[in-house]
Amino acid sequence: MERLPTKCALAIRNISVQNKLCVLCGDYAETSEHIFVACQFAQMIWQNIADWCKVPPIFAFELNDVLTLHETCSGSSTKKKVIHAVILVTIWSLWKLRNESVFRHSLPHTTKILDEIKAMAYLWVKNRAKTVSLTWEDWSRFNFLA
Repeated sequence: MERLPTKCALAIRNISVQNKLCVLCGDYAETSEHIFVACQFAQMIWQNIADWCKVPPIFAFELNDVLTLHETCSGSSTKKKVIHAVILVTIWSLWKLRNESVFRHSLPHTTKILDEIKAMAYLWVKNRAKTVSLTWEDWSRFNFLA
């Protein structure tokens, strides 16, 4: 809905924006859809997440495709909930990375954001799940679900 303060959304609200290009790729105008779905950096992150979660490659055309991905995944309801948590953490991490790039002029690093996503999602799932026996080793291999 373009409510996030992306560069294009700010420009629409008559806020002066010098450069509307995405800070993660530098190729296209920065919209919510671009940051989370279309950006080549985001696509690389989603591919790594799909590999780690052992799901088919993620092909999304809009943010809603990503948000509802867990519904079409095979496996138990627990696995679907965990994948949904990972998706939400990934979206949050991409937004956080975008802000760090805009305001702190930091460069995006694939390995760093993937490590942050795995760590944050582990904490979310570990503290919210009924299964308290979840170990970091199993989580790192996404090897805990049948």
